[in-house]
Amino acid sequence: MEMKKNMSRRNKACAYIRDHLISVIEKNTEGALPPDILDHLNSCPECALLFQRFALVWESPGATEDIQPKPSFFPEIIRKIEADEELGARPKTIRALAGRILRPAAVATLFLGGILAGYELGKAGKPASPSEESVASLFADSFEDIPRGSVADFYVNRQNSSKEGLK
Repeated sequence: MEMKKNMSRRNKACAYIRDHLISVIEKNTEGALPPDILDHLNSCPECALLFQRFALVWESPGATEDIQPKPSFFPEIIRKIEADEELGARPKTIRALAGRILRPAAVATLFLGGILAGYELGKAGKPASPSEESVASLFADSFEDIPRGSVADFYVNRQNSSKEGLK
């Protein structure tokens, strides 16, 4: 029974050290480790090895590489910047400005011309459109063709009869 208690206590201590390894290491660097943890590290070779290895890496991480650009890096960037500035400093020609301004207008004109041409081609072969009076009369006549009992009939006739006092 005593041995089971010891194993359970040891497993808890091992788990605590694994879970709180950074805190244990930092307390070690300050020289303030609780006696229970020190006793466990002295009695458990696995935890002691883990503690030593991690402490070594934690206290002195590897030196970072000193990365330097090629000697031609900065002169090449400066040359590219100067080349771009020269392009921007050139006087704009009227032709370049006109092309930049007129290109969108030309595209819009072609687009609208295509729509109008399609409209005119669609009208070919159809009879001429009726005058405004006949369009109005066709619209008014269309209300007479509404089937009785339909939804449209309900809205059109029901509302009109209530407004005019008809039943």
